[in-house]
Amino acid sequence: MVINMNEKEIKRKKTAAKVARARRKSRRKRAVMAGRIAAALFLAAVIGGGGTFIYHSMPEMKIARRLEAADEYVETKDYEEAIASCEEALQIDSNSVKAYRAMAGVYLTKEDREAAEQVLYRGWETTQDESLLQEYCVHLLNDAVADINAGNCTLQTLERCVLALEQDPANSDSYALLDACYERLFEGGETDLFCSELEDGEGSGFDKYLELMSRMLAVYQANPVEELRGEIIKFMVPHNDVVWLETERMQDYLNLLLQAAAIGDDGKTADLAACLEKAVWARDTFAEAFRIFESGEFEPVKDFMQSEVYISIRDQFIAGTMEYWDGKTYIPVSRERIKLIRTDDRWKFSFADFDEYEKARGVIKVWGAKQEDAGVQRICISYEPAPLNSQEYPHYNYEFVYLYSNVKINGVDVPQMNYRFETRVTTKEGTVSELIGDWGGEHEWSMEY
Repeated sequence: MVINMNEKEIKRKKTAAKVARARRKSRRKRAVMAGRIAAALFLAAVIGGGGTFIYHSMPEMKIARRLEAADEYVETKDYEEAIASCEEALQIDSNSVKAYRAMAGVYLTKEDREAAEQVLYRGWETTQDESLLQEYCVHLLNDAVADINAGNCTLQTLERCVLALEQDPANSDSYALLDACYERLFEGGETDLFCSELEDGEGSGFDKYLELMSRMLAVYQANPVEELRGEIIKFMVPHNDVVWLETERMQDYLNLLLQAAAIGDDGKTADLAACLEKAVWARDTFAEAFRIFESGEFEPVKDFMQSEVYISIRDQFIAGTMEYWDGKTYIPVSRERIKLIRTDDRWKFSFADFDEYEKARGVIKVWGAKQEDAGVQRICISYEPAPLNSQEYPHYNYEFVYLYSNVKINGVDVPQMNYRFETRVTTKEGTVSELIGDWGGEHEWSMEY
């Protein structure tokens, strides 16, 4: 009996424990459900009551509000505030393509196309968004078209084409506009484009030309497109009748032509390169003569005019066999500018005299007319310094001649080779000359007239 009672008790206790576990499980389920309901109610309350805060705190919405404000400022023509609003949008997200495009639009509305292009390019650099890059290139080419149509094509116009080309070497519009720029800049009569100063004051026309050609070469080296090679070679050789160039830039131009030859120019730059090479040689050859003349001690000029190179130059001019160097009765030599002369696609050069470039520091003249005394060809060279203090007067001219002529010896005229040195001084009243015969010789004499 005792055993039976214990079994019943054990059974009852097991049943009670099972019921208790079921009740605890039920309570836990109810607690979890209640928590979920409470959380849902809390979220509903947040969304309903605090949803405005969350909505307006999203970056996209903040940017949208700034750009809406920019539109409103544009309507009232308050462009600075509009730009500031766009900048605020970019401070929120520097990769916002919409903000870059909106700011570019503001600049376009205020007719500042250059700033608009800069914003588009800045946006592309930051975001690498191709649509911004394409829009940037379109604006560049449209600006180039506007310049060309307005008859205002400049090296800055060419630079816009090169900028677009740097972004997309395959853009056919860039090549069409490069051709149009070439026709307007490098075809026709006389041009001093290379000697002109840029409007922005940053260098000369040749500085910009050299930069643009170097950039085109860099694009070609990175992406050797045949059409681009053709454009580079074409731009290396102007089709003007006369091209003025500063003498100190001759070597730079020659080096550029050599770079063109290196990519395969089909010989199109060879003649101009040879002409420039000869011009550099001529400039360097006469550097010593300029040094002598500017020293005021003229005696060493005798050795220069008797030198093999000077006599060779004289003889070639007389015979008409001098390659590339153009001249007739006399040939001027100066240190500031040369003109490159194109005739039937062949090139020659000539240094500027005072009539062609009044700021020349001095002009040497090589006299090449055939003039013989007793069968001996005269040797003649002259020098004109720039007027002192840029005044027209007094003006000096020094002439040195080695010739066969009479020299008075003991009162008797004796024909022999001797030097003559003549100084002409021109003032408002006229010209006075001093002539020294047998200059530096044993029987030196002088006269004024």
